Amino acid sequence: MRIIADEIVKRLNANKAIEGLRNRVNEVQATQNKVLHDIRGPLGGIIRLTVIITEQGEENKIEEILEYINLINKSGKSILELADEILNADRGNSVIFKSNEMDMKSFGENLEKLYIPQAKSKNIQFDVNINPRAMGIPFPKNKLIQITGNLISNAIKFTPNGGNVSVGLDMDISHSKNNLKITVKDSGEGLSAEKINDILNGNASSEKGTEGERGYGFGLQLIKHLISGLNGKLTIHSVLGEGSIFEV
Repeated sequence: MRIIADEIVKRLNANKAIEGLRNRVNEVQATQNKVLHDIRGPLGGIIRLTVIITEQGEENKIEEILEYINLINKSGKSILELADEILNADRGNSVIFKSNEMDMKSFGENLEKLYIPQAKSKNIQFDVNINPRAMGIPFPKNKLIQITGNLISNAIKFTPNGGNVSVGLDMDISHSKNNLKITVKDSGEGLSAEKINDILNGNASSEKGTEGERGYGFGLQLIKHLISGLNGKLTIHSVLGEGSIFEV
């Protein structure tokens, strides 16, 4: 009986170790999916800019080529920073240091570096507007680029060529706490009431963009999950054919 009991304990311990390894593999795969999803939009924008340069051939002006190269360089560096931020957050490094803070100016600059190439490659006007009263106030940057970036990528994806996407950054300031407010507005296809409910309930499915851009059904669910994790709130205002406004 003692031999059988020892064998059972060994097998239980082995099963526990195997289950732990399985969970770790699933965590690694989930992190990999997050990184791949979040860099896909900015990286796609860079690739499309290089295609534009190639297709224009001798028609390219040196000033335009230098502008594109500058955009590609800035966006490439920001993509690496975004990937590092996601990986560090998922390693459990939740302590907020000064290096993990930013202000509205740096927040806006990061968004421009990441998403201007994606917007420009689709001939979409992209603007980031900051309320002056919110300037100079530091706040944790934890998850904010991921959240806002996913909203911007979706807005660009569902806005037709020649449209516009704008980001508004503001802060409600009070004695007890400051609340960050992020607004992403587009002139795209708009959303039905049913689709809005699906997004807010975490049941949104993937759809192709206005130029057939592929979706993976991951972005909007990720946004909802990240916002909830930060005790935030997501609201959506939209009219079919007139664009959408996402507020965080």
